Amino acid sequence: MALNFPKDWPEDCPPVNAVDAAGAVFRLVKSNPVTAQDLSSHKETGKLPTAPACLRCGLSVFRELEDAIHQRRLMPKLGDFVATATLEAAMGKTLLTVGKQPTHTTWWPYEGVDRASLFSIVAEER
Repeated sequence: MALNFPKDWPEDCPPVNAVDAAGAVFRLVKSNPVTAQDLSSHKETGKLPTAPACLRCGLSVFRELEDAIHQRRLMPKLGDFVATATLEAAMGKTLLTVGKQPTHTTWWPYEGVDRASLFSIVAEER
């Protein structure tokens, strides 16, 4: 499989300081089991059209389970479930993009990566 990003992404996306994907990540999702829709970017869904173009191409993940759970409490509309995956270099690039959560990371997956199949549920809202 070729390690390419979609041709319709901005020219310098992901940023040059992004690194090979590696290690555990956590993402808020709405479905159990995880679906392709749960792993769609803002660009793919047409959401946040005025946000930075490259960030819209990536997916928000967290490096710590506790940060994902905290985000779920702050923004319950993002989903009732926390899913986890272990990323590898052949799955894309990542960059720590700290916002309100210290381990918030953006993941830019390569074309052809079956994102949903990588994730499994580790926590659900009670």
